[in-house]
Order: sequence, then C-alpha cells, then structure tokens
Amino acid sequence: MKKYLFTILVLWLMLVILVETAAAAPTASGVVTLVGVEHGYKGPIFTFSTSGKFSKAELKGSVHVQGGVDYGLYCTQVDETIVKCTTSKEVSGVNVSLSWGGSTFWTFVPNAPPQFCYDIIDWTPAMDDWQLYGQICQRTPANYGDSFVWDNPYWVHLHIYSYRRAQYAPSIILEMHITIPAVRILINENR
Repeated sequence: MKKYLFTILVLWLMLVILVETAAAAPTASGVVTLVGVEHGYKGPIFTFSTSGKFSKAELKGSVHVQGGVDYGLYCTQVDETIVKCTTSKEVSGVNVSLSWGGSTFWTFVPNAPPQFCYDIIDWTPAMDDWQLYGQICQRTPANYGDSFVWDNPYWVHLHIYSYRRAQYAPSIILEMHITIPAVRILINENR
C-alpha cells in the first residue's frame, strides 16, 4: 500500500513540475506566461505576459476542451509585454489546453457572466400602440430609472431609454424616455 501511494505521489509531483515549466514556456520569440483568464460576453479572454515580438502566424493557435472539442485561438499582441487571446464563447466552465507560439498551457475557463436582458418597448404612432423593438442585455440587474442609449429603427435619432415598470405588461420594463436632440437643446439653453 505504501509503495502504491509513493508511486502516485511521485507521478503527481512530476505532473506539477511539467505544468509549472509550461506556464513560463520559452519560445523562439521570447518567454510566455499565462497570467489571467476571464470570461467576457463574447467568450473567454486569455492574457499572457511575454517578452519579444510574435509573428501573425505565431499568434494563431488552438484550444482543446477537456473531453473533446477543439476551437480556434486568436491572439493579438497588445505591446511588447502583453498578448491577449480569445476563443469561442462556447468555451465556458471547463478545463482547457491552449497552444500558440510554440507553447502549450493548461487552465480552467470560468463560466460566462450572468446576463440580465430586458425587452425594449416604444410607442409607435403609425400603429397607435406600444411595440416590442428589441432587447438589451447587461451584466447587472436594472434599477428603476437607469437609462441607456439605443437606436430604435422607427425613429430618426438615437433615444435615451429608461427602466420603468409598465402597467400594461409588468414583465416588460423599458420604454422611451427622451430623444438625444432634445437633450442637446436643453443643454444649450442652460449655458
């Protein structure tokens, strides 16, 4: 039994040493270290600390999800010391190995952040009724009175919308508040 546990411990330590070595892997262009993984709305973002310049060919790679699926990895060198890479938004809440520039890294990709989505309702004079025009999604829940700018295709100008609970449909909470040209006029009059 001791021999079995000792063998497992040695194998585990060898694996840890290999992973740490790969985390700061030297490449033909310099040293690359994975420093962060975050999940945006368009997919995971991998941030690397680097030394040296990388060619366009070196900045392309692949992501292998534990259990099977492969995706493309698309990297951009922000400056001499930072490279940022993205992949499909399908890669979420899983262990992955990613390869680019001659290096391979193993990491966990966190789940996508929650989205709070709300319908956009606006009055349509031609139909003499409230109409559903679209949807807006954001990272935090809406608070009564919060506003945002959205381009309604029916109206000529961008509009500022605010979160309101409508009496006719309690689940729909957005309605037009004021147009941007009107706001500009008010700002000019106050000067």
